[in-house]
Amino acid sequence: MRIARVACAAWSIASPLLALFNLGNAQAQTSAPLAGTCQQFESLIKDSSRTVLGKLDQRGISFQGVFVYDWSKTINADQDSTPGFGRHSFDLSMPVDGRKLFGLDGTDGLVRIKNHLNNFGETYSREAQIYSNIDASSRTTLYEIWIEHRFFNDRLRLKGGKIDANTEFAVVRGSGDFLNSSMGYSPTIMALPTYPEPKLGMSAFFHPIHRYGVGLGLGVFQTAGSGTFSMVEPGEEWHAGAGELPGRVSFGYWRLDGKIARFDGSEASGSQGFYSVMEQSVLRQPLEQGERRITTFLQVGWADGAVSPFTRHVGGGAVLQGPFRKRSDDGIGVAATWVHLSSDPNAEFDRPTELTLESYYKVSFNKHVALVQDFQYLHHPGGASSNPDCPVVTPRLVISF
Repeated sequence: MRIARVACAAWSIASPLLALFNLGNAQAQTSAPLAGTCQQFESLIKDSSRTVLGKLDQRGISFQGVFVYDWSKTINADQDSTPGFGRHSFDLSMPVDGRKLFGLDGTDGLVRIKNHLNNFGETYSREAQIYSNIDASSRTTLYEIWIEHRFFNDRLRLKGGKIDANTEFAVVRGSGDFLNSSMGYSPTIMALPTYPEPKLGMSAFFHPIHRYGVGLGLGVFQTAGSGTFSMVEPGEEWHAGAGELPGRVSFGYWRLDGKIARFDGSEASGSQGFYSVMEQSVLRQPLEQGERRITTFLQVGWADGAVSPFTRHVGGGAVLQGPFRKRSDDGIGVAATWVHLSSDPNAEFDRPTELTLESYYKVSFNKHVALVQDFQYLHHPGGASSNPDCPVVTPRLVISF
């Protein structure tokens, strides 16, 4: 423990000074126990930490942390190519088991704090689809705080509080190691209350068949303005073939109510759109440790071009987990995401589309540390003819505990 080491170093410096001043027989009295003092003190701190965390865990309270650091560099974008851009994100979560803490079976909660900081440099900001999903203004915020309860043997789940909607709706489960934000959810979904600022909301999820089969999700959330954001998402999950390959499909409808500015300067009373996500595993092979898996995904989206810069979206890709026999925790991903931009003249897009190609290799050093080397190629970035195609490389360091 760092605190223990600092205290030991301070004691190691102070004890000889006491001896120099000959405080009684300080040298004789302290020299014998000094050799083992640091080890004993550090052991005491570690044992105390384990005891405290162990008692909290017994009461249903645990802690999880994730630190993410990105450094991005554009390659030959133009003569004004940025020298590099660094930023980090830190999450500290406290899951709560309601059964252990309150004696309430089927109840869980979460408190989550997030810190984001732009460390140095200026990002390449000409793209329409954000190429790093942690990009945001620097801030520290209470990111989520919610409670949920499950009824009827987990067939019905109710959830309320400050919620990241993308943890429940429009989720692409197999794309978690991609960096481009459009791999996580369709950019056609306007004002989705997700990173960097979730909102208060309530949601309900109904699964008449336990674990697999048809399910339905309903959610209503606050927005940054005075309106409300609503979502309905039916879906189905299955296991296909003799290999029990998991798959799923969902179809979502969203509606944003409230005053929304159109590109022509008038106001709309609301907007709406649709999206769909499909995922299917196509390979599962056992390895010496873990297994090799190939998962594919496809997502589409639609929105109104009078108010949304993105009118249509198609994205898809594949992830190979465990590319080598002794590297079952490593991963390789390739994907593409394409958007059709608003044709409204006031939207000021002189190219109708933007395409991003992305690939990565993830090296897992152990269960706590991983490095993701990401490469993206931005074609027609920002829908502007003045923006040349732009390759971007982003090494990402992930530390979890």
